[in-house]
Amino acid sequence: RALCALGGGRWTRVGGVVPGRRAQRPPAISMATTREDVSGTPLDVTLGGAAAAAAAKDDTSVRGKPSEEEIARRRAAKQAAREQSAKSNGEQPQKQQQPQKKKSAPRDPEAESAALREWAVAGTTLIDIGANLHGRGEYEDVVRQVDRAAEAGVSRVVLTGCDEAGSAKGRDVCERWAAEHHSGVATNEQRFFFTAGVHPHEASAFSDRTARTLESLYATSPLCVALGECGLDYDRMLAPRETQLAAFRAQAELAARLDAPLFVHCREKDADPASVENEKLGAYRDAVAVLRDAGVAPHRACVHCFTGDAEDLDAVLDFGAFVGLTGFVAIAKRSAATRAALRDAHERLLRGAQTTGEDAAASAPGGLLARLMIETDAPFMLPDKTWLPASTSKRLGLRGGRNEPAVLPAVARAVAAVLDTPVEAVARATTANAEAFFRFPSTDGVHEDDAPPGPPDAPR
Repeated sequence: RALCALGGGRWTRVGGVVPGRRAQRPPAISMATTREDVSGTPLDVTLGGAAAAAAAKDDTSVRGKPSEEEIARRRAAKQAAREQSAKSNGEQPQKQQQPQKKKSAPRDPEAESAALREWAVAGTTLIDIGANLHGRGEYEDVVRQVDRAAEAGVSRVVLTGCDEAGSAKGRDVCERWAAEHHSGVATNEQRFFFTAGVHPHEASAFSDRTARTLESLYATSPLCVALGECGLDYDRMLAPRETQLAAFRAQAELAARLDAPLFVHCREKDADPASVENEKLGAYRDAVAVLRDAGVAPHRACVHCFTGDAEDLDAVLDFGAFVGLTGFVAIAKRSAATRAALRDAHERLLRGAQTTGEDAAASAPGGLLARLMIETDAPFMLPDKTWLPASTSKRLGLRGGRNEPAVLPAVARAVAAVLDTPVEAVARATTANAEAFFRFPSTDGVHEDDAPPGPPDAPR
């Protein structure tokens, strides 16, 4: 029935079946025009164009699709035939048009510089305490990003060391820039510094030799301002839990012995609403235990890129460590629990509630600001369009959705909104905290010894 309908043919009896009544499916009809029906009577079936095409398509699917080589051969034959036809008709053969790549708009350095200066937080400077630049770009690209950051009011950038080789490369980048610009670490001329550490993802590669290398980097280069990034990552768990704990413990003990600032990574298992087993693995609890057991002074530790909830934040504040905030707080879909924890802790501390840990300085009049620093964690943690609209990204010269230190003012503004605090206050507090933590010379004329909250040392 279907073949006759598609081919425009007339419905005729097939094997004694009355038209309009259901019957068992008849045997398949091939492309031949004459077949016998089930009673032996010859039956002439003429297929129209659509039916023939459908039958041919079905027959092709049975045979299988042509190979890639066969497809290429057919395309080449068609193209050759077109060129031959055009040549015989006296026409110029047309070349196959290749898809053109979309060209990005040309840069306007002067316009970008003006936009970056306008983007800065007025009246103060910022310090990006953690950026992953040197492991993902050449020296010239690192310098370009740091120069752009300076125009956006970011006076210093700390390059994060995540493994032995990356830490050494951070030293090379910073010392090369210092040599080219004749800057000194005890002045405000040096724009970027580095840390030396092994990330928990790389914990399996940590050894006694690694520990000696990190100690040498910190002891011999005045541009190495902290040990780390080290810690625990129970989310991705790229190294076994015990391996992470051992590498973290070794670096924490080294920091305590050298009285060095420690840049800590801590990530709990991401919550899965669909899972019935959604209990925490205790990353923050374990991290604080390691810091206590190793004898790390609370004001010498910073838990960077904080993404935890109220329980996690209380653990860090009770210990007395600094908290580093990134563009994560400016990503609305992901950071609701973190923003609520920060807001509640700030309000509680402003009311004068005392913490239960060893260091109650977090209950100062500035509330949570006394314990905060900010960072981009570039090229990761790009703020969402609420804080970094597409039009702004374009004016600032940002490309490819990549975060960079020049974006730090967006982080400051997002933190200010969470705490319901003027952005200038956030900028001043976080900059002073970073200067104290890393022992930088002050940018506002206040000597380090006057900067809260701990007893910072003179620059090494």
